[in-house]
Amino acid sequence: MSEENKAEEVVAEVIEEQEAPDLVVTYSPSVISANFDAMEASIRAKVADYEGAKYDLTKDESIKEAKNDRRYLNGLKNEIEERRKAVKREYNKPLAAFEKRCKEITAVIDDAADGIKVQLDKAEEDRKSRALAKLKEHYETFAELLAPVVPYERLHEKQWLNKGFGEVKAMKALEAKVSAVARDWDTLKAQRDSMAHYEVAERELFRTLDLGSALNAARAADEEDARIAAMREAVESKPAPRPAPRRGAEPTVAARPELSCAWTVEIPSATRSQMELLAAALRERGITGTIKCKGVC
Repeated sequence: MSEENKAEEVVAEVIEEQEAPDLVVTYSPSVISANFDAMEASIRAKVADYEGAKYDLTKDESIKEAKNDRRYLNGLKNEIEERRKAVKREYNKPLAAFEKRCKEITAVIDDAADGIKVQLDKAEEDRKSRALAKLKEHYETFAELLAPVVPYERLHEKQWLNKGFGEVKAMKALEAKVSAVARDWDTLKAQRDSMAHYEVAERELFRTLDLGSALNAARAADEEDARIAAMREAVESKPAPRPAPRRGAEPTVAARPELSCAWTVEIPSATRSQMELLAAALRERGITGTIKCKGVC
């Protein structure tokens, strides 16, 4: 091979992509041994004296004894429980460390995956916004007169924006819903001449898009009118209260003349001021006389 050919020779280098190694875990099952048989025999011997024990709890001494016995038994249990918990903590330490390290590594994956998810969610929201705008535009074109009265949001169904539902199917579903509103309106208008509160029913129909609710609203208004009319009739037909008859002046009965007599009034005890008041009251009524004090005044 000439020097010129050697210069033109290109050597292709193959770079193999390094794959992430699989998680290789080695562990040795732990064996926990304890003198359970000897411990159980000892505990059974200690508890034997308390099994089926009866206490006369009407006596203070017996109540105190029962509490002490129970405290002793609980103490035996607590000793074993504390040892069990200590062993469990030590046994779980390698597992806790293993789980912590795994989560630290998977968190790196989660960060990358979350970044992709944010983009996917944004793209999906944009797609739904475009689909919603198309449906609104179609509604305002298809139902040009209804749109100002019934906003699109009252007709919208959430599933219409699903990717699997499809734009064409969503538009047909919207048109079917508009047609149903038009049929209900025609049904309501057919009863206009016989309906006292047609405007109430019509307003309710376009608010709820429910013909039954519209008819119930008109019926409720009729019933309210009937109650008010009944009250008005009852008030207007009630007779006005008659004025009380004026009583004429009663005939004057001639007073029978009374004879004047001499009177003696004995007052066991009174102050000078009180007697002066009494004398003044008698004089106002034209009674005169003499008031004498029998004691020291």
